Amino acid sequence: MIYLLGGIIVVLLVWIILIKKQLQTTSAKIKDIATRRGSNEQLTMDIASPEIRQLLLTVNELLEAKSKTERKFMTLNKELRETIENVSHDLRTPLTSLSGYLQLMERDTLTPEEREKYSLIIKNKIQTLTELVENFFVLSKLSNDEGKLQPEPIQLSDFVTGTVASYYEDFSKRGITPKLLVEPGVTINADRKALQRMVDNFISNMLKHGEGPMKIELAKQGRKAVLRFSNQASQLTQADIPRLIERFYTADRVRSGSNTGLGLAIIDLLAHKSGAAFTVDFEEEVLTFTVIFK
Repeated sequence: MIYLLGGIIVVLLVWIILIKKQLQTTSAKIKDIATRRGSNEQLTMDIASPEIRQLLLTVNELLEAKSKTERKFMTLNKELRETIENVSHDLRTPLTSLSGYLQLMERDTLTPEEREKYSLIIKNKIQTLTELVENFFVLSKLSNDEGKLQPEPIQLSDFVTGTVASYYEDFSKRGITPKLLVEPGVTINADRKALQRMVDNFISNMLKHGEGPMKIELAKQGRKAVLRFSNQASQLTQADIPRLIERFYTADRVRSGSNTGLGLAIIDLLAHKSGAAFTVDFEEEVLTFTVIFK
């Protein structure tokens, strides 16, 4: 009996020593993993009681959460650097141009016609800067979930028709008469300011980059309202389409002049916050933006 008890005690001591060593090794691993950024390593033990296994499971869950947080931080940090670079570029370009035209305006040799021409250019550059700052501000608020939308019943048919009519002079300057196909009596629940910004951004995009025939359609499909903006876009390729709503997409054939690529990103965020679906399609050189309001 004494020998049996002695054997049991020896086994227990060996087991305790092994557990102690593994715990020491595991503790060192935890410290090592905690100091290494981006590590996906998990803890294991060859010998462990159910309680220790549960402890390891909990620690592994914490390590996984730490890894996910680090990856998210690295992604956000990269996006922040890119945003700062793009904002700096998009503000610097018109400011540099504006500075050049202001220097030209200081010349005494300018004719009244030249002075008027440069004055108009300067006004356009200031307008561009105003739009840039406004878009940056709006995008920042939307990205941080600031400013809750306030839905209300809106007669979308009249809203779209009235907004398109307000751009009559802009379309006339380009010699374009958009085809307007609006089904009467279409009503939705939406935030009026958000809806106005979405429609304005669509039309602005058409005016800046659209080619050929342009079409604006509104129709009721069951309980949903479908709003479409279509125009020819021969400068695009199929590879551009998935990236059009990316912030600061810099493909030269997509971005030109003062376009920052923010307009469509703002529409995408507004549609998401409004519970609407926003899609982009490109077929036979015709670019189509569609918003489906539930």
